[in-house]
Amino acid sequence: MSQPAVLPPVVSYAPEHAAVGVDDRELSEIVACFNAAQRQMNSQEDRVHHLFDAPQADEVIRLNDKASVYQKNHGWMTPDHARQRIEAWSEHCAAQGINGGNADKVVLSLFDKSGAWSRPWEEAGYQVYRFDIQENPETGDVNKFSVDFFGDWFGDFDGLDIYAILAACPCTDFAVSGARHFAAKDSDGRTVASVELVHQTLRVIEYFRPVMWAIENPVGRIERLGGLPPWRLSFDPFHVGDTYTKKTLIWGRFNADLPVAPVDPVEGSKMHRMYGGSSLATKNARSVTPEGFAYAFFMANNAVDHPEMAISGKYDRLCSRLIGEAVKCGLTADDVDNLVEDAYYMDLDDEAAEQLLRDELAARGTELHSYAENDGQLAMWL
Repeated sequence: MSQPAVLPPVVSYAPEHAAVGVDDRELSEIVACFNAAQRQMNSQEDRVHHLFDAPQADEVIRLNDKASVYQKNHGWMTPDHARQRIEAWSEHCAAQGINGGNADKVVLSLFDKSGAWSRPWEEAGYQVYRFDIQENPETGDVNKFSVDFFGDWFGDFDGLDIYAILAACPCTDFAVSGARHFAAKDSDGRTVASVELVHQTLRVIEYFRPVMWAIENPVGRIERLGGLPPWRLSFDPFHVGDTYTKKTLIWGRFNADLPVAPVDPVEGSKMHRMYGGSSLATKNARSVTPEGFAYAFFMANNAVDHPEMAISGKYDRLCSRLIGEAVKCGLTADDVDNLVEDAYYMDLDDEAAEQLLRDELAARGTELHSYAENDGQLAMWL
């Protein structure tokens, strides 16, 4: 009787594959259990946050639509013109940094070897902490994150607000471009290692409850395996100034209506042509966030330019329309904190927090009116 063939060991140089070892059935169980827990949490009426709510239809942006309208009306931007636009975005970041108003806000950037996605936030004066296992196996390993980890290594960021969490989770085991290898990766444990990194990222997001969070990956199976809500943004680098294509999706809670700098994608799908292969160096090259996207994302999501979004993200159980009226009336983020922070966080009394806002607006002479909720029910501000 012939013996079954012994498969050669799978070679993977990616650090995220250091811990492997479940079979296909166990992988399915891990995914199913985590996704079920996420659905149950998000279906609770009295949940304490709305971090993982699915985006509304009008919040989902295909940047190709916006770029196509620009191209139809104005033609492609020249690379020089696009470069000027990106430089203007960069100057906008630098101006915020000089002002110093962002120094009390923290951005955590996970799987960030290049620093490209988080660089605009750093330039704008946010306190940016980057984590990547290739840069520091001790503090950069997402699998080691815990309550004690952030306290011991970073002093819980001195109690400052975590404004944003950005995560470019390893895509090798999710992207459809590598679909022919899925079966092997599922069976040898590489997929479950990558799934656990996504799950760990979501745990960090839930722990810190940032104003905004975003997970980036190419088109693939990360949403299904990782337990993510539906994606909010799709884009290609040529929509924001880089002359090549690479369909990318962003999941999370953020403003997806990015500014564009559409250029002719004359380089096509250059990533696998120029950076093909399985070495860690080529994988790193393929994973660098396009510069134009990084600055466009900042422009659409920073706290200075979007105060209503910043406050609504921190107090996401409160009526967003009421917060919008507060911003229109001139209340700052500090004003809102002083009014509602205790009622919201200490007492978990949303009605009291909203009433405090109503009283302040009334004292400032703002007249509030009734409005209709999405389900058609009438709600009253006063």
